[in-house]
Amino acid sequence: MKLVRLLRMLKALPVLALGATALPVTAGDVALVLVNGQYRQLEDPRVPDVARFYTRVLENAGFDVIEGTDRTAPEMRRLAAEFSRALEEDAANRVVIMLGGHMVRGSADTFLLGRDALLDGPFGLAAEGLPLGALTAVLETAQGKALVLMAEPDRPLDPVAGLQIGTDGVTAPQGVTLARGGARPLLSLLRDTLLDDGATYAAAARLAPGGVALSGFVSPHYGLAGAGGTPQDDDTTSGIDTGELAYWNAVRDIGTIDALEAYLRRYPSGRFVTEARRQVRDLREAPLRDAQSAETALNLGRDDRRQVQRNLSLLDFNPRGIDGIFGPGSRAAIKDWQADRGFDATTYLTRAQVTQLQQEADRRAAALEEEARRRRAAEERRDRAFWSDLGDPKSEDSLRAYLERYPDGVFADQAQARLDEIEAERRRQANAELRRAWEDTRARDTIPAYRQFLEAYPRSPFADTAQARLEELQDNARGSGARDAARAEEERIVGNSVTRLLVERRLSQLGLDPGPVDGNLDRQARRAIRRFQRDQGVDPTGFVTQQTMVLMLAVGR
Repeated sequence: MKLVRLLRMLKALPVLALGATALPVTAGDVALVLVNGQYRQLEDPRVPDVARFYTRVLENAGFDVIEGTDRTAPEMRRLAAEFSRALEEDAANRVVIMLGGHMVRGSADTFLLGRDALLDGPFGLAAEGLPLGALTAVLETAQGKALVLMAEPDRPLDPVAGLQIGTDGVTAPQGVTLARGGARPLLSLLRDTLLDDGATYAAAARLAPGGVALSGFVSPHYGLAGAGGTPQDDDTTSGIDTGELAYWNAVRDIGTIDALEAYLRRYPSGRFVTEARRQVRDLREAPLRDAQSAETALNLGRDDRRQVQRNLSLLDFNPRGIDGIFGPGSRAAIKDWQADRGFDATTYLTRAQVTQLQQEADRRAAALEEEARRRRAAEERRDRAFWSDLGDPKSEDSLRAYLERYPDGVFADQAQARLDEIEAERRRQANAELRRAWEDTRARDTIPAYRQFLEAYPRSPFADTAQARLEELQDNARGSGARDAARAEEERIVGNSVTRLLVERRLSQLGLDPGPVDGNLDRQARRAIRRFQRDQGVDPTGFVTQQTMVLMLAVGR
């Protein structure tokens, strides 16, 4: 009985359509109507033969209609190409696509099947029908004035492995309205509501017959026939070209940067240019504002920020200081880390990023500690082997050779003590004048002093000791630039006694014996610092640089 009533209504439809008041014909209105109701291999979907009625209604509303009924896949593609060319050539004002028949979704797109489709699985699906994604993509140039109607069949196909039957998952491109439902209710919606002058998409959604749903661009201000309602005669709208107002309403509802910039290109001197530019700026800045607010909500304290800076330094992203203040250097380091890890480089951290940064730094610290342990063990083996190879008893020359190679070695104290004994014995044996000259030279402890002593006493018992110290001071002088820079950096990093106490305590925790923990970085503490630096593969200056401090805080945690 339902089919009989449908056929009776369809027979009466031409009279109703022709008798309706026609809208003014607008140049460039284009429509594509494709309805497949009879298939050669598949079960017919029971979509009524309504293509000609849609065509009649659309032509009566001023559209140039490209129609196809019961077409094969190649034929539908040719009609779609003709439709696309018509849009490009005529700069279409309004655009309608009406589709009816079996629609099936594969892995990437939904297809309207041609009447010759076999549908034996997901492979070759593209050859069986018309891709709806590609078809609707051409509507992006007609945002706010494009409508897609999808008539769902009364009798859908049986399930097919690997395929999704129907139009679920189909979405409208930006600024395009999508209506789905039965063929007859969709025709009623188009004829009685959507084509009415002044009807908006939102109003059409409210008045839609049962079973019809609108999605995508459903504007309360704009419809297929143009701007809906009557503009208020105030300072905002008086004297505005109605075409511009309609376009602006559509752009405002779409609300994207692309849509706003399209308005600015079309109306460079329009009434809403200032507002459009403001909205574009707000949309561009919104992600940064959101990121900043998200970081603020973390309530990171000064110590938390110092930890972030230490972690960045440990991962070779230099924050230009570990002071707990996120200045330009820290923000640049965060941005570089975010970009390197594939995050949006906002320079502001999220909770997940703080956690990931800490985890990465912990792994890096563990790797550095293990590397330092291996390096320290290997160096100690070489140290002990060198000492053993010197034999017993060890000569003065061999002791000096050991200290030259391992100034902070395992046996450095023992070697130095033996040399001190040798020197003391020489003092006892030297005459009074030579002893006074030598003690004065040692007190001055300068390159000129040792040179003068060697010139005056080239064969004295202290000559070898004087020559060794002279060479040591000359080596130090050659590297004084690097040491001066390291010393100056230490002043910035550990410039107060409290921080120096922490350094000595940390060296003691690492088993490097810095001597008394009193905040005075004396000779023994300097030796411990150099040992630590050698273990970490850092230039052994004996001064606490930022790199040294970061590594001290990282290893052994």
